Amino acid sequence: MDQIRNILRNYVSSGYNVKVTSRVLGISKNTVKEYVRRAQQSYSDIREVLSLDDDLFHKLMYKEDVRKSDNRQKEFEEQCAGWLVELGKVGVTRSLLWAEYRQDKPDGYGYSQFCEYLRQYANRQNLTLTLEHRAGEVLMVDFAGKKMSWIDRSTGEKHDCEVLVTVLPFSQYSFCIALPSQKIGDFIHGINEALRFIGAVPQSILSDNLRSYVSKSERYEPTFTQLCEQMGAHYQFDLQAARVRHPRDKASVENGVGQIYRRIFAPLRNQEFYSIEQLNAAILEQLYQHNEQAYQKKVGSRRSLFEQYELPQMRPLPTDAFEVKKMTTAKIQRNYHIFLGEEKNFYSVPWQYAGKQSEVLYTHDTVEIYVAGKRIATHHRLVPNGFDNRYQTREEHMPQNHLEWRKSQGYDTAYFLSQAALIGPHTHEAVRLILQGRIHEAQTYNSCKGVLHLAKQYSNERLENAAKRSLNAGKATYTMLKKILQLNLDQLEREEHNQLSFGFHENVRGPQNYQ
Repeated sequence: MDQIRNILRNYVSSGYNVKVTSRVLGISKNTVKEYVRRAQQSYSDIREVLSLDDDLFHKLMYKEDVRKSDNRQKEFEEQCAGWLVELGKVGVTRSLLWAEYRQDKPDGYGYSQFCEYLRQYANRQNLTLTLEHRAGEVLMVDFAGKKMSWIDRSTGEKHDCEVLVTVLPFSQYSFCIALPSQKIGDFIHGINEALRFIGAVPQSILSDNLRSYVSKSERYEPTFTQLCEQMGAHYQFDLQAARVRHPRDKASVENGVGQIYRRIFAPLRNQEFYSIEQLNAAILEQLYQHNEQAYQKKVGSRRSLFEQYELPQMRPLPTDAFEVKKMTTAKIQRNYHIFLGEEKNFYSVPWQYAGKQSEVLYTHDTVEIYVAGKRIATHHRLVPNGFDNRYQTREEHMPQNHLEWRKSQGYDTAYFLSQAALIGPHTHEAVRLILQGRIHEAQTYNSCKGVLHLAKQYSNERLENAAKRSLNAGKATYTMLKKILQLNLDQLEREEHNQLSFGFHENVRGPQNYQ
């Protein structure tokens, strides 16, 4: 506007001469004429126009352009809703829509303006509402998209873990834990640990539509899994689910996951952990630091805000944590172990109960075995590590002769399986089959020692290949493995289907006999 005022001042001082004004300011005569015309439309004396304030001066100079622009923008926005729908169709691009738009309106916006105005329109339709969270009202829950891991020291195998993140949105007080899976038992264990970390119970829990949490998605009245309903009744909190494909419903925990990546994942990225318990201990240490770190734009920290405002509004924890209890039946085998089918592992009972029918009650952490209503054994549940058919045997459950034999040998099932796993997965599977080949495992220990000796005699690689070849036949014994290695069958790249080689001896004829 200062430039326009300068044009009009020079026009007045030059004696209202367009040509002189044009030459002095170095602009075209048509530009001078246009602004003089706009000024004289409302005022006969241009000096009156120069005395106007900026707002009135702007309206006077640009009222035609503004009217024209407003009409053009209005026509454009009337079509935006339809264009956004079209963009959702297969193969439709902004370039295609712009080409169709210019075909109808040759003097319309260029491509860059078209895209920018369409983006602005879309953003106005997708505005976000700033929510005011009440202290201690809701605990938001979500699984992180990325995983953490630990390494089995005996086998070197890497085990990935899901990471459950919870956030109280009022203070952003956060918790996270590594879990073996997203299954309902692990999910509920994660919630139990989160509440124990917080030390109190919120009014409700909000999560997205996890299969462990919601059995049937519905916008207004979702159906939750039975165990989660029981958990809600135990802790006396409400269950809430975010709308499908609406992550902003739980924006605090979505943002919290990003914070966990920076404050926990990143600092621990170069460390190795050899159990999930060791991993969670390291996570907990980083988590305390995260919650203690001061806010950048306000006074205090997550912990201080939580303790001052949220904790007093929350209910105390019940005496006992909620546990998922499952029950099954199992016949006690002649090796005085029961087989827990869900995890495919074996647990011992006193040998006197061999052959009887038992009831097995198990939770996330414990396995209890009952016969005729009497509890005969309790075990700490084996942590999943990628291998099935593991045995947990208590010495007090073994008959005296087995116990004495084991002590004299200094070996057990876990020893042979761990040593075999160091050689390779096929050797591990072969040794497992050998251990299961007798009613009493102790009777197989000599065979297992023989298998491990074959690795020293022929090398780990050859034994692994021999075990693979043996397993293709559906069984494995020490004798089979030894024969394969003696005949060098493990070094054959291919063999015909069901072809069996007995080696070379004086009764085998070769090509020379047929010349």
